[in-house]
Amino acid sequence: MSWDTKVLIVDDHEMVRAGLRAIIESTGRMKVVGEAADGEEAIRLAQRLEPDVILMDIDMPRLDGIEATRRMSAMELHGGVLILTRHDHEEYLEPIMSAGAMGFIRKSRGPEDLVRAVDLIAAGRTTMPRVASQLYMRRRREFDAQPESPLAALNDQEREILRLTARGYTASQIAGKMSLARKTIENYRARLKEKLKLRDRSDWVDLALKSGLLLDE
Repeated sequence: MSWDTKVLIVDDHEMVRAGLRAIIESTGRMKVVGEAADGEEAIRLAQRLEPDVILMDIDMPRLDGIEATRRMSAMELHGGVLILTRHDHEEYLEPIMSAGAMGFIRKSRGPEDLVRAVDLIAAGRTTMPRVASQLYMRRRREFDAQPESPLAALNDQEREILRLTARGYTASQIAGKMSLARKTIENYRARLKEKLKLRDRSDWVDLALKSGLLLDE
């Protein structure tokens, strides 16, 4: 059977994982392809299973969810990370977004909200609570107020490659969407990394969010 969305669940509590699995698989179109109890195991499974969405808890032994997300971003693994958190204060949100997560949802939200968030991440979009949107809108105003925006010298094609890379698309996937050769996309991305001083995918996500390339979707 072919599933629309493959999900990896990462939480150190077995009961929580079981509850999340029940919600995800009750849709009939999503499949939990793996479970991990810590960040290190999550990275190994993400490499092997290539899930579309990774549901990631923050507080876990051995390697927490934020650091695991940061490492996944640096490795440019397939799939977007959706952080599960009890907090929505700015001091908690900054490190989550800087790590390269595509969204986060409070654990107090209902099953319908979780399914909707997974759908958004699977589609390459972002999802975040209002306080996070307000935080990024403020950062976007600060970004726009700079004398010279880092994106000012980019053409439309480069902006689209930046946006799609931040959304987690591989070079091959971007090439297909833009009707260009994979090598052409790789060359574009190499130039963008140098021009914009981007180290890993978390930097791509952070810049795309601050500049509004993802929030406007």
